Amino acid sequence: QFDIRALSTDLARIEAAVVEVYDYVDSLLAQGPDPSSLLGALQAAETEGERLSHVECVNLAVNVLAGAIDTTQSQLSHAVHLFALEPEQWAMLSRSSDLVPAAVTEVLRVEPVTPFTARLCLEDIEYTDVVFPAGTIVAICAERANREAGEGFDIAVDHDGRLLTFGAGPHYCLGANLARAELEEALGFLAPRMPGLRLDGPVGFGGIEGIYGVEALPVRWSSTD
Repeated sequence: QFDIRALSTDLARIEAAVVEVYDYVDSLLAQGPDPSSLLGALQAAETEGERLSHVECVNLAVNVLAGAIDTTQSQLSHAVHLFALEPEQWAMLSRSSDLVPAAVTEVLRVEPVTPFTARLCLEDIEYTDVVFPAGTIVAICAERANREAGEGFDIAVDHDGRLLTFGAGPHYCLGANLARAELEEALGFLAPRMPGLRLDGPVGFGGIEGIYGVEALPVRWSSTD
């Protein structure tokens, strides 16, 4: 799991892992991927007569993967935690696979694993009588903004999908769609197979630096409801 503190203590291993991932994606592209796959689509993409270079394809593919691995596995842990606290919601989800997309959105809204989003002010900005000078770095708490209306965790309520979990504007998470797809697959698989999901001990949460993960999540479930 990503830990920003590791950048100062384990940099050599991190850099070696990055090189390995780039080499792997580079080799996949060199083999000529399936045209229907993401890599194949990147290679074939064309806008106004221009196509992505090999290096651009590699960088895009790596960034999509990086944006939906640690974040997604941590988000799934938070999803299980939230549903273990809300057994009626879990039972509802297990009975209706149609609720899976809404369940993913609700998990992302209530307990995002990237609670803070930073932005750089390019010019002076005034908001509620507070002036942020140009050059100021502003950290926005997506978790608080997502809960502004005070709603509790409920997968049956439409919250209009207005989330800051993936950012906004030109700096929107590149791996958002992949993350949603992975979470939908996971929850759709787990819900009918883990009836009676509940906590079985204290939960251990990681720090909020970088990705807000779950370090310990003891749970239990029944063979039948």
